[in-house]
Amino acid sequence: MTANGTRVALRTAAVALAAMVFWCDSIAEIDASIAILYLLVPMLVAGAGGEGEIRLATGACIVLALLSWCLVHGAAPDSGNVLRVLFACVAIGVTGALLVSHQRLTAVREALETSRREMEHFADSVPQILWRSRPEGQIDFFNRAYADLTGRSIPDAIATQDWTPDLYPEEAPAFLAHTQACFEAGADIRTMYRLRHASGQYRWMLISARPVRDANGQVLAYYGSNTDVHDQVTMQEQVRELNATLETLVAERTAALTKEQVRNSSLFELSSISFAEMDFGATLPILEGLRRAGVRDLRAYFADHPDELARCLSLVRTTRVNTALAKLMGYADLAELAAKPPAENAEDGPEVQLQQLEMIYAGETTLNGHTVLIGKDGLRVPVYFSVSTLGDGLHLSSLVDLTERERIEELRRGAQAELARANRAATLGAYSASIAHELNQPVASLLMDARTGLRTLQGDAPNPELAARVLDRINQAAQRIAAIIARARDTIVAGDRPAEPVDLCALASELRELLERQLRAARATIEVTCAEGTPPVLADRVNLQQVLVNLVSNAADALRDSSGVRRILVSVQPEADGVEVRVEDTGPGIAEAHLDKLFQPFFTTKAGGIGMGLQICRSIVEGMGGRLEAGNRPEGGAWFRFVLVAADEDGAISAG
Repeated sequence: MTANGTRVALRTAAVALAAMVFWCDSIAEIDASIAILYLLVPMLVAGAGGEGEIRLATGACIVLALLSWCLVHGAAPDSGNVLRVLFACVAIGVTGALLVSHQRLTAVREALETSRREMEHFADSVPQILWRSRPEGQIDFFNRAYADLTGRSIPDAIATQDWTPDLYPEEAPAFLAHTQACFEAGADIRTMYRLRHASGQYRWMLISARPVRDANGQVLAYYGSNTDVHDQVTMQEQVRELNATLETLVAERTAALTKEQVRNSSLFELSSISFAEMDFGATLPILEGLRRAGVRDLRAYFADHPDELARCLSLVRTTRVNTALAKLMGYADLAELAAKPPAENAEDGPEVQLQQLEMIYAGETTLNGHTVLIGKDGLRVPVYFSVSTLGDGLHLSSLVDLTERERIEELRRGAQAELARANRAATLGAYSASIAHELNQPVASLLMDARTGLRTLQGDAPNPELAARVLDRINQAAQRIAAIIARARDTIVAGDRPAEPVDLCALASELRELLERQLRAARATIEVTCAEGTPPVLADRVNLQQVLVNLVSNAADALRDSSGVRRILVSVQPEADGVEVRVEDTGPGIAEAHLDKLFQPFFTTKAGGIGMGLQICRSIVEGMGGRLEAGNRPEGGAWFRFVLVAADEDGAISAG
């Protein structure tokens, strides 16, 4: 039968018993203490119900006993039946009370058992060692952690009370003496010791114990715990070692810094380089306030607020100067120099200090520049200064005396001026030679044409047509001479003449007529080819014509001693970069040894030549943005070429 069924059966039996006893007790003929049987009813209910049900059953039985007495003896009570009913009621009440007390005791016992089991479970689940001892120190309880950590049997350890195998050998006597002294004095125990674990490793443990006393203060027992603190102790040792190392390093670094400070102070005082230390610290709050106010351009702000700048400069102090600087500025007393307002120590002192304020404002750490120091009695010393920040608004300035350098620079400028005059003289000589070279050909042509004209007019049969052609050539030669002289004058007086659009094809076509006599003397022919659609170039027409004349004249001279075909080829054609001009000949070409020297001034291979023609031609071409180059043709002969940038329709240089 289940527990539920049993309870129902007991309750049913209790009700039936109560009803039967009531029936029997209500029969007048039975003169006995039947009501005493009601005692069985609470007992049956106690087996099925709780405390409340027992009280209810007890009360009901007392009521039934009194009710049956009233029914039987109410009309004629006597002392006997009154005592019997009272005895029965008292017996029923006492029985119910005893049953209730029994249930309460049972519940308390079960609760205590549950609590005991929970405490045992708690003690065994705690990772620390928990223990209990008698007042004299004899341990009678360990939790399971003791066996887990030490590997020893708890019953054996309690039986022997020998803890020496668990303790670090060298520390065991002192530890046992200390704990025994605490037990004897009834004092708390709190100390660290090393306990051997099951692995054989000794680990640091913290033992804490406190006595439990009775109302009279007598120790009843000790309760304690042993906690593994090995990691904490190891860490503390490492921290102590680190602190010791750190203290050593700090001491060493402090000593080094002290030495460095002494050394720097010595360097500051004894160095041959001039030093000054200035304190801008009082200006820092002002600058910080301007930054918070949103000022971005400090120089512009001070330009609008000169009084604010003056206030900042008045707060700057010279904290130190060295002997080298005082000597440089003519002071015998360092304090006298340091006492002067810093802005008064240089020609542009306020400007230099404004630059230092800007350096602070921008978060920069260095500043370099030149200034002129104003020393004692108006002494002026040019210096190069370098400013570095030291922190807390301190600036260290190093100053290098530039007096000797200024003197050397003045001598250098004088030497450069002399060299420039010599260069101008040499340039004038070279330019004179170049003009003579340029004039040589048209003058020679003019003289030859003049002689031809005289012979024509002085002959027996004058030829007017020939004379007219001769005079026309004389006119052209004179115009060329005039143009060369005008260009030379313009160059000397006003520099290069402005460029203009020049038709290279037309300029090349004029070469045949300009150099007719020279070509004829060299028995050479000239072929001019010009590609259709060739654009003009932006150049000086006279200069460009002179380049073409010189190149073709040189080609004609090279063909004089040639035994083969004597031909000069001039081609003009557009290129991606502009317009290309090529002058080629069928002569002997250029010697390899002369290729690198060809465009050098005064280099010539002609008898009586001055060596300026090709150098002048290259200079003219380069002045127009081109580059004159030379080389030898694979089939024999020399070539010269240059490319000039094409001009657009408006006369400007074309981008393409």
